[in-house]
Amino acid sequence: MSASPLLEFIAREHPAFVHIPIGLVAVLPLAMLASFHPRHGKILAGTSFFLAVIGWLGSTIALFSGLIWGRQINLISPTGYLPVVVNEKQVLQKILQIHILAAMAGFLIGGVCVFMLWRVWRRDFGAGSAGQEHRHAGRRFWERGVGAPALLVGFLWLGCWGFSGKLGGVMVFGNEETNKAAAEADRAKRNDVEAELPIRALDYASLEPAEAAPVRSKAHGDRWRRVWVSASGIDAYKAGKPLPPGAYAVMSTFTDEKGKPSTEPGPLYMKETKADGTTAFAFYWARVPAELQKDFGNQDFAYWRSPDSKLATCLGCHEKGGSTAK
Repeated sequence: MSASPLLEFIAREHPAFVHIPIGLVAVLPLAMLASFHPRHGKILAGTSFFLAVIGWLGSTIALFSGLIWGRQINLISPTGYLPVVVNEKQVLQKILQIHILAAMAGFLIGGVCVFMLWRVWRRDFGAGSAGQEHRHAGRRFWERGVGAPALLVGFLWLGCWGFSGKLGGVMVFGNEETNKAAAEADRAKRNDVEAELPIRALDYASLEPAEAAPVRSKAHGDRWRRVWVSASGIDAYKAGKPLPPGAYAVMSTFTDEKGKPSTEPGPLYMKETKADGTTAFAFYWARVPAELQKDFGNQDFAYWRSPDSKLATCLGCHEKGGSTAK
């Protein structure tokens, strides 16, 4: 999405924009009800039409600003219109999805309401007859003013936008469900020290070097590599045994330059034995070369962690006991 100042302003002010149509749509049924008065129905029906038109135009701005805002905060994809909900833990995305659907339903119902009120306005003001009010007073109650069908549609519009507004408030101020989800996400992040970056892998130089100098590794892109192992696992690694629980190894790699390791770093590979004895892998490449980015989803950055399917090759090779399976 464009980062122009105008679009940023529109997105940022979505909470302000949305209050205008909500306020008008909330007042609209009152004006529509008042239009059933036998003497003042004509003017109040015109007032209802005016409120509906302004409210519907305001809802257009509110929907547009909300879409931009959702894209800017990465809850909606740059080309999408609704957030994608992958699992049940994405509470905020689920609420936002229903919030948008309710707002869109209100927008469509609002359009119908405007059309119905326009027909009433044309009926009452188009002919310009002095006897309109007299004929209005003689109608049955549900036919006066805007009429019962338009009033019902107005209440449906209010219901959709009221429900959407309630969900918007939940997203801003939270409720029991969102607070619980936020607490679980925060707890998971605290327990996962590498949720954002492979901290231990980047700090490989603090580990014990398992080799005196870099060597070539055909299994890892024919790059030059050097292995570093945590203190609790260095003896097992040198003896060719599996790493004990809690131990891990990091392999730093370098590109080849005329048969020698160059100063251009390649990816980092990490293998860890978890506390339960299972093996986990990680792959981190801070800057993927342009000519190789097509193999990485056209991304210039890669960070994969078990159980990512992209690491299946690593798991398969190490389970077979290959040359790099220590």
